Amino acid sequence: MTVCGCQNEADPRWLFYLPGRGLSNDAPLTIRASTQKASKNASLANESRLILAVKVILSMPGIDPAKVGHFRVVTELAGGIDLSTTQTKTDLQPEWGLSQFNPWDRRITEQNIWPIYRAMRQQGPVVYSEALGGFWCVTRYKEVRTAALDYRNLSSGHVLEIGKQNWTNKPRVRLIETDPPEHTRHRKAMQAPILQKRMGEFSNGIRESVQDLLDHIAQKGEFDIVADLAEPIPQEVLGRILGFDEETRRRNRELVRKFVQADLETSEEAHGAFWEFLIETIEDRLRHPGEDFLSQLCMTEVDGQRFTESELVGMLHGFALAGHHTAIDAISSMLLHVSDDYIKHAYQDDPSIGTQIVEETLRIASPIHLEGRSTTTDIVIGDVNIPAGESVALLYASANHDESQFDNPEEFNPKRTAIQHLAFGYGIHMCIGLHLARLEMNVVLEEMVKRFPNYRVTGTPEGTGMVFGHHMGWESIPAAIA
Repeated sequence: MTVCGCQNEADPRWLFYLPGRGLSNDAPLTIRASTQKASKNASLANESRLILAVKVILSMPGIDPAKVGHFRVVTELAGGIDLSTTQTKTDLQPEWGLSQFNPWDRRITEQNIWPIYRAMRQQGPVVYSEALGGFWCVTRYKEVRTAALDYRNLSSGHVLEIGKQNWTNKPRVRLIETDPPEHTRHRKAMQAPILQKRMGEFSNGIRESVQDLLDHIAQKGEFDIVADLAEPIPQEVLGRILGFDEETRRRNRELVRKFVQADLETSEEAHGAFWEFLIETIEDRLRHPGEDFLSQLCMTEVDGQRFTESELVGMLHGFALAGHHTAIDAISSMLLHVSDDYIKHAYQDDPSIGTQIVEETLRIASPIHLEGRSTTTDIVIGDVNIPAGESVALLYASANHDESQFDNPEEFNPKRTAIQHLAFGYGIHMCIGLHLARLEMNVVLEEMVKRFPNYRVTGTPEGTGMVFGHHMGWESIPAAIA
């Protein structure tokens, strides 16, 4: 394909011609930096050629992608339908969030998401996004907290992941996807082994696991905070609770990773494989019950009835997922922040602030950024009228950076007090594993700083971006013990 281009100095746009196979009749494809839209006189044979053409353009010598940014490509080949949103690798601008916020956009990073959220909060407590068919974003702390309590008017049963209302044909029976009375029945059974009063049963085991991992790290000197420390701990703890042997833990870790990193195109396949694994695990426990909690759950009767297979799979689904991204990302973020000399020295001078460091980590780097709800009736949030049947995103991460709730919210303050963050959600869907997550983080902090008081980050941390449309974390954080 031959590509040539020239800049039109009359206005801020790039004008390109793609002679030959890509574009019929040498018609021009115009990418406007000012309006962020491509002209409709692009006439390509299909969507894949359209995307290819744009990629070729952006790779041309002398082209500055920053002048292009995010743009929409529209053709009339499908009856005027917008075939795709073609994106460059350039950074998202805060204004993007005011009308096009899309939690599945892989360009979202740890660096650009906070200015985007800030712009959305400044716009108002509720912002409408045209992406993914349209949905409402609740941006500020007060409104998010209030909405999270309103399970009657904001249902969790249909739209947990924004843009994925019909994302799978599997039953949606995860605890967080149910409303009362089903939710009440499931939650009571699931929270039994991880109530706050039982955390003492896990403390010694978690500490031993952390110490073993630190022994291995000591032998290497250089390590990865995510892979060598943060990831194994939650999986080990949940494995003990659920009675998973080493091979089952390995399979769970592999399948969960594929599931949470799936996009709109691969989520069905990834979820199907994970679902089959969960069914096999449940069937094995039903045939060969043991002393573990999963076996107890399979035999539990509520109101004279045992849980169905679908209910058991849904509950196991929640447990198996919880140990992968939320706890792992929280531990990783905490150790990344504590590697800062000021924060580390503050903790070494006064270890009693360890709990505040844990809570501040959860506030400033919430692993779960948002959850979806659907309105069951017309509702008003922050003076904004939202009709029944609409999708609503509760932006917990944005709320945790709300200037009206937290002083200097972008600053990690290891001595911040009264941190009423929403990292674990709020209301009836508040995370059932919050006590376990806090225990894990506190033990890791204590043991890590005691064993390696001079540990440091040695390279650029690699973030995950926004994963599965609702959470963010870290792929890799290279570090050394001294």
